[in-house]
This record gives sequence, structure tokens and C-alpha cells, in this order.
Amino acid sequence: MKRIQIMIPDAIAAAKDYLLEPNGTIKNEFNGYISSLGASIISAGLLPSIIFYSQKGESADRNKIITCIEAILRKHGYPKDFSLLNNVKVLYTGANNQPEINRLTDRIFDAAIALKLSIRTFPKSKKGQS
Repeated sequence: MKRIQIMIPDAIAAAKDYLLEPNGTIKNEFNGYISSLGASIISAGLLPSIIFYSQKGESADRNKIITCIEAILRKHGYPKDFSLLNNVKVLYTGANNQPEINRLTDRIFDAAIALKLSIRTFPKSKKGQS
């Protein structure tokens, strides 16, 4: 829990930078996207989930969740040019990378939880509002 608490200020900053609408709200769809990311990783695996979330959705852009997680992880030891999708692809192509995959997965879960908690501080917009 301590890692998540440390990530919350960076998650709030990422939400402001990437999710906040001009009217000061965050689309309600992002709440669902963040909630389902963990379940997707557990059921489908890390690589398929990151690929799916790196693509744009119909109403709210799922890829903004990945952008926020990348921004949070950059503040916590990952390099400036860190790309989650590219990093995961590289890890899956190498041999004996399971410990690093597990470590990255844990960090992604922590960042997603911090982001989920942080967006609660912003008002939500309903579908069709901007």
C-alpha cells in the first residue's frame, strides 16, 4: 500500500495532464477502463492487455490510461523514453525475463490503483458531455 500512496500525487498530476477535459471533468468511461485493466491483465495476460489498452476506444481513449501509467512509472524510476508497450514486447521476446515481467506487472497494478484513487478527486462527465 505504501508504494500506491507514494504514487497518488503523480497519478493526480497524470490525470490532470492526460484525462482532464476542458470543462474540468474526467469522462466517466475512464473509471471503467482503469477498473477493468487489472482484470484484463489477470485473465488475458500482460502483453494482450497492454496492446488492447494502447488502442483508442470509441468514446474515451483507452490509450490515455496507458499514457497516465507510463507517466506515473517514469516518476518512479523508469527512464524518460519509457514506453510500456515496447517494454512489455521486449520482455516477452527475451528468455528468463519472468522476474522482470512480474515486477513490471506489480508496478502497473500499483500505478493503476493510484490512478483509480486519484480520479475520484475530479468531477465526472456523463456520456456525450465534454
